[in-house]
Amino acid sequence: MSDGFRRAAVKFGLFAFLAILIPFVAPDYAHQQICVAIAYAIAILGLNLLMGFAGQICLAQGALFGVGAYVTAILNATYGVPPLVTLPVSAAVTVLVGLAIGLPALRLQGLQLAIVTFGIAAAFPQLVLKMGSLTGGVSGLPIDAPEAPEWLPLSPELWLYVICLGCAGIGALLVSLMLFGDVGRALRAQRDNAQIAEALGVNLTRTRLWAFAGSSALAGMGGGVFAIVTGFVSPESFLAILSINIVIGSIVGGVTSIVGAFLGGLFMVFVPTWASDINLSLGNLIYGLALILIMMVARNGVTGFIEKWLSMIFRKTAG
Repeated sequence: MSDGFRRAAVKFGLFAFLAILIPFVAPDYAHQQICVAIAYAIAILGLNLLMGFAGQICLAQGALFGVGAYVTAILNATYGVPPLVTLPVSAAVTVLVGLAIGLPALRLQGLQLAIVTFGIAAAFPQLVLKMGSLTGGVSGLPIDAPEAPEWLPLSPELWLYVICLGCAGIGALLVSLMLFGDVGRALRAQRDNAQIAEALGVNLTRTRLWAFAGSSALAGMGGGVFAIVTGFVSPESFLAILSINIVIGSIVGGVTSIVGAFLGGLFMVFVPTWASDINLSLGNLIYGLALILIMMVARNGVTGFIEKWLSMIFRKTAG
C-alpha cells in the first residue's frame, strides 16, 4: 500500500469517526442543514475530480445537481418509485447529460469552457419551467420521505442522515479508488501537461470524458440526495448562482481534497446563515469578507491550511 493511499485512508477514517459523532453533538434543528451540506458536498466532490484533478473548469455543476434532483422527484412523484431506488438512476441519467456537455466541451479550454458551462447553468431553470408537464413547473414536485427499515429503530431525521452519510461514503470511496489507480495518474498527467501526457500514451479524450462522467455521476447523486432531504424540488433551488456557490465550496475546502469537499459543503450552508445572524443587513458583506480572509490565509483551501500546520507540528515534535 502506497504512503499516499495510507494517509488518505487515515484521513478518511478520522473524518468518518467525526461524521458518526455529529448526530450526538449537533442540535436537532441542525440535522437537516447538515444533510443538505452533505448533498452539496457530494456535488463538490465531483467538481474536485473534474477541476482539481483533471484541470477542467465547469460552471454547470449546479445544473447537473438539478438534473439528479429532478430525476429523483419525477420517478418518485410521477411513477411511485421509492426514493432510495431512484439514486442510482439519477446518477446514471446525469452521467449521460454530463457526457453530452463534455463531448463538445473537449474542444474548449479555460475561460471558453467556463462560459459555455455557465450558460448551461443559467438556462437550466428556464428549461425546467418549459417542461412543466413533467417537472411541475413553478409548483415543483414533492418527494416522499424514505422510511427506515423495521429492524432499524431510527428517527426520520437520523435515517436521513444515515442515507446522506452512506451516499457520501460511497462517493468518496469511488473517487479514492479512481484517483489512486491508472485513471488518477492519467488525470493528473494531462492536467499538468497535456502534450507530455499524450506523448506518454495517455488518451486525452477518454481521460477527460472519464472525468466528466465521474463528476456528473456525483452531481446527480448529490442532487438526488438533496431532493430526498428537502422533500421538494422547484426551479428556484437550482439557479445559476448554485453553480458559483459549488465552485466557491470547492475552492474553500480544497480543490484537490476529498475531505475538503465536505468542508466546502458545510461552508456553503452554514457560513451565509451565520453571516446573516450576525447582521441581517450586512450578511453579504460579512460573507464576502469571510471568503477574502479564507483565501488570504488558506490559499490551498482549508484542508491545505490544516495539512500545512499539522506537518509543521509533526516536524517540530520529531525534532
